[in-house]
Amino acid sequence: MLIDIATVSTPSVVGAPINQEINMLQFHIPNMTCGSCAKPVRDALLSVDPLAKIETDTPARQVRVETALGEAAFLAVLAEAGYPHQLQASQ
Repeated sequence: MLIDIATVSTPSVVGAPINQEINMLQFHIPNMTCGSCAKPVRDALLSVDPLAKIETDTPARQVRVETALGEAAFLAVLAEAGYPHQLQASQ
């Protein structure tokens, strides 16, 4: 009997769909003005998708989220946390 050690020792991620499309979402958070604001924004986004890759750009008041989920859940949690997304004016 052969056992694939890599398979046995690799933790499975519950709820992580295989071969699902990854979305790059970008949110403009006008009241994210400092690092102290960026942490609760990040925590709120991770509460929706703990596997998301999140980048915050406080000076630009931008958050980028790489996730397999859609934007609706993130918009709701940002508003609930007191950091609602606003559309940026075209330049």
